Amino acid sequence: MRPVVITPCRSLKGSVRLPGDKSICHRAAMCAALAGGRTRITNFLFCDDCRATLRALGMMGVRIAADPARARVTVEASRPLRAPKKDLYMRESGTSARILMGLLSAQPFPSRLDAAASLLRRPMGRVMDPLRRMGAALEGRRGPAGGEFLPVAIFPSQLKGIAWRQKVASAQVKSAILLAGLTARGATRVTEPVVSRDHTERMLKLFRAKIRREADGVRLEPSRLTSPGDLAVPGDFSSAAFFIVAGLLAPQARVLIRGVNLNPTRIGLLWVLKRMGARIRVFNKRSGFEPVADLEVSSSRLRATVIEPREIATMIDELPILLVAAARAEGRSVIKGVGELRVKETDRIESMQSNLSKLGVRIKVKALMKREDILISGVRAFPGASFRSFGDHRTAMSLFVAGLVAKGASRLDDTACISKSFPRFLSSMNHLVVK
Repeated sequence: MRPVVITPCRSLKGSVRLPGDKSICHRAAMCAALAGGRTRITNFLFCDDCRATLRALGMMGVRIAADPARARVTVEASRPLRAPKKDLYMRESGTSARILMGLLSAQPFPSRLDAAASLLRRPMGRVMDPLRRMGAALEGRRGPAGGEFLPVAIFPSQLKGIAWRQKVASAQVKSAILLAGLTARGATRVTEPVVSRDHTERMLKLFRAKIRREADGVRLEPSRLTSPGDLAVPGDFSSAAFFIVAGLLAPQARVLIRGVNLNPTRIGLLWVLKRMGARIRVFNKRSGFEPVADLEVSSSRLRATVIEPREIATMIDELPILLVAAARAEGRSVIKGVGELRVKETDRIESMQSNLSKLGVRIKVKALMKREDILISGVRAFPGASFRSFGDHRTAMSLFVAGLVAKGASRLDDTACISKSFPRFLSSMNHLVVK
């Protein structure tokens, strides 16, 4: 654990260029491994989660040349992948575990996924069920109250394409099904109640898979991937979210965020903040396999809003920092359908509720028959407080922002967990701080 004292800033000024999008880095490395040949990935995010994916691929015979100083990874893969000689250790990366489960289900060798304690508590049944429908042979650990968890053993089997309708939108589940479907017999189709982030669909298209968007889902024909050669990863919007909210709440702030991924399935937070009165200018737009732009953020007076369940899938990872923004907005905000926060690295409803209460924020969780809502009443200013991260990277970064815009000094018990997704977060944020 690395505790830190957070000194309030007088303002935030300057520009920041973010590391590569974590979700895209995972998918780029996996598709490169399946495509064979050589793929050079630039602006790669060397965080704990992405390193877990690279390590797993390396154990299956993929040659990986990592250059953290240049944020570059070169993947050289020969078909087919090789059987790993020991368990594939996922650390705390739920994305690695769930998507690799689909990739491994299609391989002609057995494998086993294991993980750190926090990930062992996260349910895996939602991804295992559709893979089994495809014919995959998986054995997970049964929990005392039911459900299936890591470690998961995966055995060779012949897969068939299925039509799978997700009850809850999940990009990780969708991605696992699609990667398994690359070598399945027949087409694979996934439909969702609302569109979850579509990075896998875009990445598969870049690697020339036979994939197309349909009215309420996506359809994939069995495909052999082909490397695009070079692939530049745009900046991570989830990382940008902390700088956006800090720039909105700090006095007399002006922050430029360069090269941010603005995938429309991912930027629900941006539209919600604008609805709340945020001054955010989007400019210098450019297109590629993912849309990219620059953002200019200025201090703003925020108003409360109501967020509907259909919006949650586009901002699930940004909800902790949104709660910080709502805690300083005028009026009472309602965020509906937040139950997915219970099964992240920690219970993020509990972690944010307990910490924001220390700042005098009235925050209530309302349990309904089929969902949980958060009701949060904003305050004019935060006092300093002693925060607990609960070992969760997004909780820790959200609380650091809250401490920066508080009136008094704060203490955060652990910043080591931030390396899970954004190792340079503290230095990048402190670069903008006007003391």
